[in-house]
Amino acid sequence: MRNKVIAALALLLGVIQILLILVSWIVSAAMPELAMRSLLGSEGIRWLFGTFTENMQTPLLVWGLLASIAWGALKGSGLWTYVRQGERGTYRQRFAFRLVLLELLVSAVIIGALTLPSHAVLLSVTGHLFPSSFSHSLIPLVCFLLCVISVSYGLMSGLMGSLADMFHALSVSLANLMPLWVLYVLGMELYASFRFVLSM
Repeated sequence: MRNKVIAALALLLGVIQILLILVSWIVSAAMPELAMRSLLGSEGIRWLFGTFTENMQTPLLVWGLLASIAWGALKGSGLWTYVRQGERGTYRQRFAFRLVLLELLVSAVIIGALTLPSHAVLLSVTGHLFPSSFSHSLIPLVCFLLCVISVSYGLMSGLMGSLADMFHALSVSLANLMPLWVLYVLGMELYASFRFVLSM
């Protein structure tokens, strides 16, 4: 069901992209006084071929990849299942979860030391937290922390027994979420095309 919805959205985005190409060509030819650029003109064709990679390079792409890895680690390590079922696991799982809580506490202390003092390293030049180096790295930091505690839990609980298990947990979610990445590519290209056509 989910794949059918994603496929329908992908088709819709593709149709809108084709319509935008045709409409931009017709309107720019019929009404040249409008500030609308054609995607079928020489400038538009050069833009379509020359900026595709640049159109995909957004923080959203990096955040999505990192979040996918973190989600896979959470599920693959068994930590997500343990949190959902409460403290009904084995002794080893309960011990591993307490270790995770300790890691979170230590991480919070370190992050606090880097952000809370008035001249902290991760504050902006003006001493603010937003925007700052900390705010720019917040999502990668959260994802990295989730990966670390997930792998720690998996190893200490015995649910991860090898390096291959760790790598599988970190990468399995990327494959499962691949249909969403197709939507990302189509959506970002459509958004960039609208910006080009409307000279934004």
